[in-house]
Amino acid sequence: MIHSLILDFLILLALPFSGPLDAESLRSVKQPYECKECHGDRVEYQVMHYPAEDACDNCHESTGASHPSADSLGFRLIDKIPALCYYCHEEIHKKAHPHQPVSKGNCLACHDAHGSSEPSVLHYPEPELCLSCHKQDYRTDSTETINIRRLVQGQMKVHSAISGGGCMSCHQAHGSDFRALLVDRFPEADYVPALTENFELCFLCHDTDLMDAEETEWGTGFRNGKKNLHWLHMNGNKGRNCRMCHNIHGSPQPFLVEERIGFGSWEMRMNFVAEEQGGSCLPGCHAKLSYRR
Repeated sequence: MIHSLILDFLILLALPFSGPLDAESLRSVKQPYECKECHGDRVEYQVMHYPAEDACDNCHESTGASHPSADSLGFRLIDKIPALCYYCHEEIHKKAHPHQPVSKGNCLACHDAHGSSEPSVLHYPEPELCLSCHKQDYRTDSTETINIRRLVQGQMKVHSAISGGGCMSCHQAHGSDFRALLVDRFPEADYVPALTENFELCFLCHDTDLMDAEETEWGTGFRNGKKNLHWLHMNGNKGRNCRMCHNIHGSPQPFLVEERIGFGSWEMRMNFVAEEQGGSCLPGCHAKLSYRR
């Protein structure tokens, strides 16, 4: 025991004065001390990735070459990314609808491998991180993404799910069994049966009386006296999807009402006006109608 301590002490004394050492010799020194001597910026984050905090050889292995050296690589990853990440995060890539960085194996697009000042070792706070990509419209053969930054910044009224809880209130970061990375069911079609299970995402926050109650005094503010105008628009087998009138991310109008809505190949103005005790609208679907709570 005493001999081992003396040997460790002599190795540590020799480190500042020696040139490049054989990588295997460096590995004999207790981690992460010797790595931290040169790579201190990798192990002093507010939030550390557990493998980096525990020991560097969780992810790195020696090549047997001299280290450090400008001519050779002394250490390498024990596997390629994303296979290396899946050693611990096995379930991340097994969802029916993966996030594009996950499907491309680009874990480092969102995460730092060693540590960060943000939870989950993210590069930036959420939603800033999400908006660093979702800032333009683009389309592929399999997916279409809209410019979300445009909808949630400036003078926009932002969905409280985003302003209060961030993007992850409604979306999964890595993948989902529901389309658009949603955390629960939300229909894609414009017309769907008015069933609670079709709108489970919305009813994580909203009361089901918004859709189910023909009359209500508190289930929704969109009512004429007690007559529930959401129910009027949504009831039956051909209920209207929420997004036919609302933008689910943000809008310049109160209550996330769209300025314009699509109807087949047409585009119609909503002409919605909010008032203290109600409001009115004059879309292409009907003449001007007003409501008073």
